[in-house]
Amino acid sequence: MKICYKIVLFLIIGFQISCNKPKAEVKSIANSNAKLIKEVKVETTENKIDTYSFPVDSLLKVNILWTGVFHGDEVDPNLQKKIWFGLFKNGNNYSFSKTAISINHVHDVVIDEDESEKTGWEVNTTIKDTCVILVEKLPGFADKSVDFVQMPTYVFPKEDFDFEFLGTKYKLSATGEKKKEHADSNWWVVSDYKLYLTTFVDGKEVTTLLTAKRNFDDQMIKIVFAGDLDGDGKLDLILDTANHYNVSSLTLYLSKSADKNKVIKPVGIFTFVGC
Repeated sequence: MKICYKIVLFLIIGFQISCNKPKAEVKSIANSNAKLIKEVKVETTENKIDTYSFPVDSLLKVNILWTGVFHGDEVDPNLQKKIWFGLFKNGNNYSFSKTAISINHVHDVVIDEDESEKTGWEVNTTIKDTCVILVEKLPGFADKSVDFVQMPTYVFPKEDFDFEFLGTKYKLSATGEKKKEHADSNWWVVSDYKLYLTTFVDGKEVTTLLTAKRNFDDQMIKIVFAGDLDGDGKLDLILDTANHYNVSSLTLYLSKSADKNKVIKPVGIFTFVGC
């Protein structure tokens, strides 16, 4: 849990620093963060031979959203016209349900000069349970209670996690390097990271790459959810694949979309920055 405490503390400190700065300077910081996302996308799109840049954002065509307030360039308001399904959490249970969404202009406290300016977007749903992710409708999507399995939040290099879901055995495993930030630290510095999912397909053991990152800036790949969303009785995943502390990248992996002799496939991503 130490990694979680450090990330939260870092974000709080960063928020306090930015909120104490003049508006013009805060706006500059926010614009820099927006630029960061674009630079990451350019790098992963153009540098396809880099085996530590996976998945490639530009190749993930399914639209993904989340509820909350976002900067103006992070949400396309035209997405409101699409049909959406949401994964919702209520207590210890999950449901996958069709939902209407609204996308409205709101005041962006980070960028906007005063309360009369509204450059941000707020995404809401008609379902009031806690939203985990929003996905545009795909073939086979239907309202249902969702089978899920508890997972560790992080899998570090040279670690693995064996589990069973709906009668099928799976394994998460990670490669790469990790070292302590300093001798008495509980924080690991991770590099050359790759996360894999292994199971049996038609009686043959198959391992599929989930994500790969060369390095991290006070961040780590996070497992957000594991369960069956597309209704085929197999494991689907939601990961936060960002490698920068001020960026989140909700990435959806579906088993039904997997290529031949693969376990699962990334299909969509929603990337946004903090302050």
